Amino acid sequence: MAYSYLIETAEMLFLVDGGMAGTGHNILDRIAEIGRKPADLLFAMVTHGHADHFGGLAEVQEASGCAIICHPSHANTVRTGGSIVSPGLNVFAKIYERIAHFALPKLKLDGLRRVIAVEDGTKLHRFGLPGEILYTPGHSTGDLTLVLDDGSAFVGDLVQGRRIPKITPPEFSIMAVDEPAMFASWRLLLASGAKVLYPGHGSIVAIADILPVFRRRAARTARRKLRLTAAAAHAQA
Repeated sequence: MAYSYLIETAEMLFLVDGGMAGTGHNILDRIAEIGRKPADLLFAMVTHGHADHFGGLAEVQEASGCAIICHPSHANTVRTGGSIVSPGLNVFAKIYERIAHFALPKLKLDGLRRVIAVEDGTKLHRFGLPGEILYTPGHSTGDLTLVLDDGSAFVGDLVQGRRIPKITPPEFSIMAVDEPAMFASWRLLLASGAKVLYPGHGSIVAIADILPVFRRRAARTARRKLRLTAAAAHAQA
C-alpha cells in the first residue's frame, strides 16, 4: 500500500512512515537484516496521519520503544488510531475516497504512545541526522516532509512516483484537502534543495523529473486564475 523508509546513521536509525496495520514486521525484519537492533530505532516520523502511513507503527514501537514524530494537527489521530481521508481530485481518487470512508472506520488501528508534535523547520542534527522537517500541507492538513542535507527528501504523498515504469509519469498527489496549499508546498519543496524525492507511493523521483509536472500545473493554475478574473470583470461590467 505504501512505502516506509529506514535511514541508518552510526548513532541511530530513523524511520519515515510505518505502512498499513500488520506490516510492521517487515520493518523489524529489515532492521535485523542490516545488523541493527530495534532499540537503535529512536524516532519514526509520520508524514501524515493516514492509515497506510502509520498503521504498522504499533508493532514497531512495541519492539523498539521509538518516539513518534508528527504534525500537531494529526497528533490526536496517531495517538488514538483514528482515520482521516483526503478528498479526491480526479475520478479514480474520488472512487478511492468513497471506498476509504466506508472501509477505514471498520479497520481497528492501535494508537501510538510517545507522540511528539513538531512544527515547520525542526532540525534533527542534534540526533545525529543531518536534516530538517518541513510543514508541507495540502494533501492533508498535517503533511510533513523530511529533507536531508544531501538533498534526499521524504515527501509522503506530496509527490507520487511512477506506478508502472515508462507508462505512468511521476505526479503530484491526486488527493488534497487544500489544492492551493499543496501548490505552495510544491514550491517550498523545489526551493528546499531537494534533489531526490522518496514518495509514499510509486518509484523514487529525481527533482528534474517532477519539474515539468510542476510547470504544467503552474501554467494551468495561471490560466484558471486569468479566466476567473476575466469572468469577474465581465460580471461587474
